Amino acid sequence: MYPFERYLNKLKKYVKNKARPEGSICEAYLYQETTHFCSYYFEPHVSSTRTKIGRNMDFDVEEQLHAALSVFRRPGKPSGKCVERFLNDLE
Repeated sequence: MYPFERYLNKLKKYVKNKARPEGSICEAYLYQETTHFCSYYFEPHVSSTRTKIGRNMDFDVEEQLHAALSVFRRPGKPSGKCVERFLNDLE
């Protein structure tokens, strides 16, 4: 199934009034866009679709919310023997 077909199927699921499907799709789409836009102005502790945590995330939620650059705060595990090495000026 192509991505646009999947998206059209999602839009078809929005239809509540079978007599006027285009109005139902438009109303549901605007509702979704409005809630997504407003979620940027919620407090960080408020749960929304934008701030929802993935089910496979294995790091601390509080640490992720308060980190300046969370990409550097991911837990890591060494692979193999730990070796300490210092760089000189040329490296």
